[in-house]
Amino acid sequence: MTILIVTDNHLFSIAIRAVIKREDPESLIDETDSLRNANEYSARQKFRAMILDAGTSDAKDISLLGVFRKQNPETAILVNLGEQTQFMYRFIRAGVAALFSNKALPEEINEGLRRAEKNVRFVSSDIQQQLLSHIVEKPLNQKLTKREEVMADLLVINKSHQEIAIITGTSPKSVGYYKRKIFRKLEVDNIVELAIKLNRVLLNKRQ
Repeated sequence: MTILIVTDNHLFSIAIRAVIKREDPESLIDETDSLRNANEYSARQKFRAMILDAGTSDAKDISLLGVFRKQNPETAILVNLGEQTQFMYRFIRAGVAALFSNKALPEEINEGLRRAEKNVRFVSSDIQQQLLSHIVEKPLNQKLTKREEVMADLLVINKSHQEIAIITGTSPKSVGYYKRKIFRKLEVDNIVELAIKLNRVLLNKRQ
């Protein structure tokens, strides 16, 4: 696997390289010290995965991350939050493939890389616990109707509006209306957040 590490922390670089090489000695690893440089670098060379250290100076610039995703749609983005787990929702909204923290085991990092190859999302166990605790601490402020629950479940498993319309006996336009209503009720902005709020497993069509 070809991997780009984005970090300005030498110790992080040493640690993550050791984890990757222990699992896959044949992997090819390059490195740069900023997300801005990663955008320039990836224009010349393509990578299967990018591991972003959230502590890097411009790592939390979501606009730069968006540029990288647009230029490299096939590159899985994994983010190490370090101790800054308060930014997990920011990166979830940005559509990263995997999240882990300094508490993640080497096995979890490698599992994240393996799942990234298959376009399957991954979150390390400690971050999962934080996400679940947030769900418990902040219950849904409004209950969904039965129809909305069905729509939400179908959205989470990545059914298209056309598919949902056929299953529920409505029109694709009505599905869009229900989707906006569900998002507003549950105070979410995207399907990933919806899956987290409903405590569902998000399935990928390409899985």
